[in-house]
Amino acid sequence: MHDTATPPPLKPEMEARTVQDYIDETPQWRDGTPVSATPMTAMQWRIWSLAAAGKFFEGLVVFMTGVAMPLMSEEFGMGAFEHGLVGAASLFGILVGALTLGGLSDHFGRKLMFIIEMVIFIFFLILLSVATAFPWVVVFLFGIGLALGCDYPTAHLVISESIPSSARGRLVLAAFAFQAVGALTGTAIGYLILTLMPDVSAWRLMYASAIIPGIIVLVGRFFVTESSHWLAAVGRVPEAEEQIRRLLKRSPDYPKAIKLKVRHHGHHHQHKKERTLKT
Repeated sequence: MHDTATPPPLKPEMEARTVQDYIDETPQWRDGTPVSATPMTAMQWRIWSLAAAGKFFEGLVVFMTGVAMPLMSEEFGMGAFEHGLVGAASLFGILVGALTLGGLSDHFGRKLMFIIEMVIFIFFLILLSVATAFPWVVVFLFGIGLALGCDYPTAHLVISESIPSSARGRLVLAAFAFQAVGALTGTAIGYLILTLMPDVSAWRLMYASAIIPGIIVLVGRFFVTESSHWLAAVGRVPEAEEQIRRLLKRSPDYPKAIKLKVRHHGHHHQHKKERTLKT
Protein backbone atom coordinates (compact mmCIF):
# COMPACT_ATOMS: atom_id res chain seq x y z
CA MET A 1 0.00 0.00 0.00
CA HIS A 2 1.45 3.31 -1.11
CA ASP A 3 1.50 6.42 1.04
CA THR A 4 -0.83 8.83 -0.71
CA ALA A 5 -0.40 11.68 1.79
CA THR A 6 0.17 14.91 -0.07
CA PRO A 7 3.13 17.04 0.98
CA PRO A 8 2.36 20.37 2.63
CA PRO A 9 2.14 23.24 0.17
CA LEU A 10 5.26 25.32 -0.21
CA LYS A 11 5.13 28.74 1.34
CA PRO A 12 4.96 31.27 -1.48
CA GLU A 13 8.03 33.42 -1.86
CA MET A 14 7.59 37.00 -0.69
CA GLU A 15 6.97 39.38 -3.58
CA ALA A 16 9.59 42.08 -4.07
CA ARG A 17 8.26 45.62 -4.19
CA THR A 18 9.52 49.17 -4.69
CA VAL A 19 10.33 51.65 -1.93
CA GLN A 20 7.32 53.79 -2.81
CA ASP A 21 5.03 50.73 -2.76
CA TYR A 22 5.86 50.24 0.92
CA ILE A 23 5.52 53.94 1.76
CA ASP A 24 2.14 54.17 0.01
CA GLU A 25 0.77 50.91 1.40
CA THR A 26 -2.32 51.12 3.59
CA PRO A 27 -1.51 49.32 6.86
CA GLN A 28 -3.68 46.62 8.37
CA TRP A 29 -4.51 46.08 12.01
CA ARG A 30 -3.90 42.77 13.78
CA ASP A 31 -7.23 41.34 12.62
CA GLY A 32 -6.36 42.08 9.00
CA THR A 33 -8.68 45.07 8.69
CA PRO A 34 -7.09 47.86 6.61
CA VAL A 35 -7.10 51.35 8.06
CA SER A 36 -8.99 54.06 6.20
CA ALA A 37 -5.87 55.91 4.99
CA THR A 38 -2.09 55.78 4.93
CA PRO A 39 -1.15 57.23 8.33
CA MET A 40 2.08 59.16 8.80
CA THR A 41 4.58 57.62 11.18
CA ALA A 42 6.49 59.57 13.82
CA MET A 43 9.65 59.39 11.69
CA GLN A 44 7.85 60.77 8.65
CA TRP A 45 6.55 63.72 10.66
CA ARG A 46 10.04 64.29 12.09
CA ILE A 47 11.57 64.38 8.62
CA TRP A 48 8.90 66.78 7.41
CA SER A 49 9.29 69.17 10.35
CA LEU A 50 13.10 69.25 10.05
CA ALA A 51 12.84 69.95 6.32
CA ALA A 52 10.27 72.70 6.95
CA ALA A 53 12.69 74.24 9.46
CA GLY A 54 15.10 75.00 6.63
CA LYS A 55 12.39 77.00 4.86
CA PHE A 56 11.62 78.74 8.16
CA PHE A 57 15.23 79.88 8.56
CA GLU A 58 15.26 81.16 4.99
CA GLY A 59 12.38 83.54 5.64
CA LEU A 60 13.77 84.42 9.05
CA VAL A 61 17.19 85.56 7.81
CA VAL A 62 15.97 87.49 4.77
CA PHE A 63 13.38 89.53 6.66
CA MET A 64 15.51 89.95 9.77
CA THR A 65 18.12 91.60 7.56
CA GLY A 66 15.60 94.30 6.70
CA VAL A 67 15.24 95.16 10.39
CA ALA A 68 18.98 94.89 11.08
CA MET A 69 20.17 96.95 8.12
CA PRO A 70 19.71 100.44 9.65
CA LEU A 71 21.81 99.36 12.64
CA MET A 72 24.50 97.92 10.36
CA SER A 73 24.45 101.15 8.39
CA GLU A 74 25.05 103.18 11.53
CA GLU A 75 27.88 100.92 12.71
CA PHE A 76 29.71 100.60 9.39
CA GLY A 77 28.75 103.90 7.72
CA MET A 78 27.03 102.21 4.80
CA GLY A 79 25.93 104.08 1.68
CA ALA A 80 23.31 103.14 -0.92
CA PHE A 81 25.64 100.66 -2.65
CA GLU A 82 26.50 98.92 0.61
CA HIS A 83 22.81 98.73 1.50
CA GLY A 84 22.21 96.94 -1.78
CA LEU A 85 25.04 94.49 -1.12
CA VAL A 86 23.70 93.57 2.30
CA GLY A 87 20.16 93.15 1.01
CA ALA A 88 21.25 90.98 -1.92
CA ALA A 89 23.98 88.89 -0.25
CA SER A 90 21.83 86.21 1.34
CA LEU A 91 19.41 86.08 -1.61
CA PHE A 92 22.29 85.68 -4.06
CA GLY A 93 23.74 82.97 -1.83
CA ILE A 94 20.41 81.12 -1.87
CA LEU A 95 20.32 81.29 -5.67
CA VAL A 96 23.91 80.06 -6.06
CA GLY A 97 23.45 77.32 -3.46
CA ALA A 98 20.27 75.99 -5.03
CA LEU A 99 21.69 76.00 -8.57
CA THR A 100 25.21 74.70 -7.93
CA LEU A 101 25.08 72.65 -4.72
CA GLY A 102 21.61 71.11 -4.82
CA GLY A 103 22.82 68.07 -6.74
CA LEU A 104 25.35 67.06 -4.09
CA SER A 105 22.74 64.95 -2.31
CA ASP A 106 22.64 62.67 -5.36
CA HIS A 107 26.31 61.86 -4.80
CA PHE A 108 26.67 61.93 -1.01
CA GLY A 109 23.18 61.03 0.18
CA ARG A 110 20.22 63.03 1.40
CA LYS A 111 20.96 62.70 5.11
CA LEU A 112 24.62 63.75 4.94
CA MET A 113 23.80 66.90 2.99
CA PHE A 114 20.80 67.53 5.25
CA ILE A 115 23.29 67.70 8.14
CA ILE A 116 26.13 69.56 6.40
CA GLU A 117 23.81 72.33 5.22
CA MET A 118 22.74 73.08 8.77
CA VAL A 119 26.35 72.98 10.02
CA ILE A 120 27.33 75.59 7.41
CA PHE A 121 24.28 77.70 8.28
CA ILE A 122 25.15 77.75 12.00
CA PHE A 123 28.85 78.37 11.27
CA PHE A 124 28.15 81.51 9.24
CA LEU A 125 25.51 82.71 11.72
CA ILE A 126 28.14 82.65 14.46
CA LEU A 127 30.65 84.48 12.27
CA LEU A 128 28.07 87.08 11.26
CA SER A 129 27.12 87.83 14.85
CA VAL A 130 30.76 88.76 15.63
CA ALA A 131 31.70 90.35 12.28
CA THR A 132 34.03 93.32 12.74
CA ALA A 133 34.05 94.83 9.24
CA PHE A 134 31.49 95.48 6.52
CA PRO A 135 33.03 93.18 3.86
CA TRP A 136 32.79 90.27 6.28
CA VAL A 137 29.10 91.00 6.85
CA VAL A 138 28.48 90.56 3.12
CA VAL A 139 30.60 87.40 2.95
CA PHE A 140 28.91 85.80 5.95
CA LEU A 141 25.41 86.67 4.72
CA PHE A 142 26.31 85.10 1.39
CA GLY A 143 27.54 81.98 3.22
CA ILE A 144 24.26 81.75 5.13
CA GLY A 145 22.36 82.02 1.86
CA LEU A 146 24.58 79.38 0.27
CA ALA A 147 23.67 76.89 3.01
CA LEU A 148 19.95 77.69 2.78
CA GLY A 149 20.03 77.46 -1.01
CA CYS A 150 21.67 74.05 -0.87
CA ASP A 151 19.01 72.99 1.62
CA TYR A 152 16.25 74.08 -0.77
CA PRO A 153 16.32 71.04 -3.12
CA THR A 154 17.46 68.67 -0.37
CA ALA A 155 14.42 69.49 1.76
CA HIS A 156 12.15 68.87 -1.22
CA LEU A 157 13.80 65.50 -1.86
CA VAL A 158 13.70 64.22 1.72
CA ILE A 159 10.00 65.06 1.94
CA SER A 160 9.12 63.62 -1.48
CA GLU A 161 11.06 60.40 -0.85
CA SER A 162 9.63 59.66 2.59
CA ILE A 163 5.99 60.76 2.41
CA PRO A 164 3.04 58.77 0.98
CA SER A 165 2.04 59.89 -2.51
CA SER A 166 -1.44 60.80 -1.26
CA ALA A 167 -0.03 63.44 1.11
CA ARG A 168 3.13 64.48 -0.71
CA GLY A 169 1.82 67.48 -2.61
CA ARG A 170 0.18 69.26 0.28
CA LEU A 171 3.04 68.53 2.70
CA VAL A 172 5.66 69.87 0.28
CA LEU A 173 3.59 73.04 -0.09
CA ALA A 174 3.08 73.24 3.67
CA ALA A 175 6.84 72.98 4.27
CA PHE A 176 7.58 75.77 1.81
CA ALA A 177 4.87 77.88 3.44
CA PHE A 178 7.12 78.01 6.49
CA GLN A 179 9.13 80.65 4.63
CA ALA A 180 6.27 83.03 5.42
CA VAL A 181 6.22 81.90 9.06
CA GLY A 182 9.96 82.53 9.25
CA ALA A 183 9.56 85.95 7.65
CA LEU A 184 7.00 87.01 10.25
CA THR A 185 9.08 85.54 13.07
CA GLY A 186 12.27 87.22 11.86
CA THR A 187 10.60 90.60 11.67
CA ALA A 188 9.01 90.16 15.11
CA ILE A 189 12.28 89.03 16.72
CA GLY A 190 14.11 91.95 15.15
CA TYR A 191 11.71 94.53 16.51
CA LEU A 192 11.52 92.82 19.91
CA ILE A 193 15.30 92.84 20.34
CA LEU A 194 15.48 96.42 19.11
CA THR A 195 12.84 97.41 21.67
CA LEU A 196 14.58 95.64 24.56
CA MET A 197 18.08 96.62 23.44
CA PRO A 198 18.02 99.99 21.64
CA ASP A 199 21.71 99.80 20.78
CA VAL A 200 23.58 99.89 17.49
CA SER A 201 24.95 96.38 18.12
CA ALA A 202 21.48 94.86 18.57
CA TRP A 203 21.61 93.49 15.01
CA ARG A 204 24.22 90.96 16.14
CA LEU A 205 21.84 89.54 18.74
CA MET A 206 19.12 89.27 16.09
CA TYR A 207 21.18 86.85 14.03
CA ALA A 208 22.58 85.12 17.11
CA SER A 209 19.02 84.34 18.23
CA ALA A 210 18.79 81.79 15.40
CA ILE A 211 21.87 79.84 16.50
CA ILE A 212 20.25 77.74 19.24
CA PRO A 213 17.20 76.82 17.12
CA GLY A 214 19.63 75.93 14.33
CA ILE A 215 21.55 73.62 16.66
CA ILE A 216 18.30 71.92 17.72
CA VAL A 217 17.41 71.29 14.07
CA LEU A 218 20.95 70.05 13.38
CA VAL A 219 20.78 67.51 16.21
CA GLY A 220 17.38 66.33 14.99
CA ARG A 221 18.71 65.75 11.48
CA PHE A 222 21.29 63.30 12.82
CA PHE A 223 18.46 60.98 13.86
CA VAL A 224 16.35 60.81 10.70
CA THR A 225 16.48 57.95 8.23
CA GLU A 226 18.45 58.03 5.01
CA SER A 227 16.34 58.04 1.86
CA SER A 228 15.61 54.44 0.88
CA HIS A 229 15.00 55.67 -2.66
CA TRP A 230 18.58 56.96 -2.81
CA LEU A 231 20.08 53.88 -1.14
CA ALA A 232 18.29 51.56 -3.55
CA ALA A 233 19.33 53.70 -6.52
CA VAL A 234 23.03 53.36 -5.60
CA GLY A 235 22.73 49.61 -5.02
CA ARG A 236 22.70 49.57 -1.21
CA VAL A 237 19.55 47.47 -1.04
CA PRO A 238 19.97 45.86 2.43
CA GLU A 239 20.47 49.33 3.94
CA ALA A 240 17.46 50.62 2.01
CA GLU A 241 15.31 47.84 3.48
CA GLU A 242 16.51 48.64 7.00
CA GLN A 243 15.79 52.34 6.54
CA ILE A 244 12.25 51.57 5.35
CA ARG A 245 11.72 49.59 8.56
CA ARG A 246 12.81 52.61 10.60
CA LEU A 247 10.77 55.03 8.50
CA LEU A 248 7.58 52.97 8.76
CA LYS A 249 7.95 51.91 12.40
CA ARG A 250 4.47 51.93 13.92
CA SER A 251 2.35 49.96 16.37
CA PRO A 252 1.29 47.36 15.46
CA ASP A 253 4.27 46.67 13.20
CA TYR A 254 3.43 47.02 9.54
CA PRO A 255 4.73 45.93 7.12
CA LYS A 256 5.91 42.73 8.80
CA ALA A 257 8.68 42.07 6.29
CA ILE A 258 10.33 44.05 3.51
CA LYS A 259 11.85 42.85 0.26
CA LEU A 260 12.86 45.39 -2.37
CA LYS A 261 13.05 44.90 -6.09
CA VAL A 262 16.65 44.89 -7.27
CA ARG A 263 17.43 46.74 -10.46
CA HIS A 264 20.36 45.36 -12.42
CA HIS A 265 21.90 48.39 -14.04
CA GLY A 266 23.27 47.73 -17.51
CA HIS A 267 21.80 44.21 -17.68
CA HIS A 268 18.19 45.17 -16.97
CA HIS A 269 16.87 44.42 -20.44
CA GLN A 270 18.74 41.13 -20.70
CA HIS A 271 17.41 39.95 -17.32
CA LYS A 272 13.90 40.97 -18.30
CA LYS A 273 14.22 39.00 -21.53
CA GLU A 274 15.46 35.91 -19.66
CA ARG A 275 12.51 36.08 -17.25
CA THR A 276 10.13 36.34 -20.21
CA LEU A 277 11.64 33.28 -21.88
CA LYS A 278 11.35 31.26 -18.68
CA THR A 279 7.66 32.03 -18.41
